[in-house]
Amino acid sequence: MLQLLRPLALTLLLAAGSTQAQDLKFEGFDFPSTVAVGKQSLVLNGVATSSILSTRSTVVALYLSSKQTTPEGAGAVGGSKRIQFYMLRSVAAKDLANAMLDRIRQNVSSEEFGANIVAISQLGAVFGQRSRVEKGDLVVIDYNAVDKTTEFTLNDKRLSDPIQGEQFFKMMMKVWLGPKIRASTREGLLGGSAS
Repeated sequence: MLQLLRPLALTLLLAAGSTQAQDLKFEGFDFPSTVAVGKQSLVLNGVATSSILSTRSTVVALYLSSKQTTPEGAGAVGGSKRIQFYMLRSVAAKDLANAMLDRIRQNVSSEEFGANIVAISQLGAVFGQRSRVEKGDLVVIDYNAVDKTTEFTLNDKRLSDPIQGEQFFKMMMKVWLGPKIRASTREGLLGGSAS
């Protein structure tokens, strides 16, 4: 009987392994299927390209505690989160920061913007010590749910002190998932076809 069950067990094990998430290569950059923020494991929700100053400039990925297919679901899902992007071209650091600030302004209510003005002002300082962000650079934006902070790194080097508050990271998500963002960027990050 045991000899009959072994092939069945092996088949089930292989089938389970084949359904696990796989790393993704997109636009020449590798995105792992899972990452850890703090002690929490996150899954790759999706990838897409995004523009700065109307030019395709980044390849961005969204990591969440569980897969989500809507901007509302991505914002509401609990736990830590990550947004990471590779630069497709070199950009002045102030242009990158200004593009993020503009997208926040365009995609949040004036009340939400006003209630988070201290955290938003800290965003401008994140890239303040740099003149440029170069082609191929990796920017990681981690929200740690344990201490409710957002940390920015560039090529694995911390850019500033962490920014306090869960709401700030939700606003950062709207830089790529907001209603006034290109639909193809939103769809790619929400697990649709990436473009």
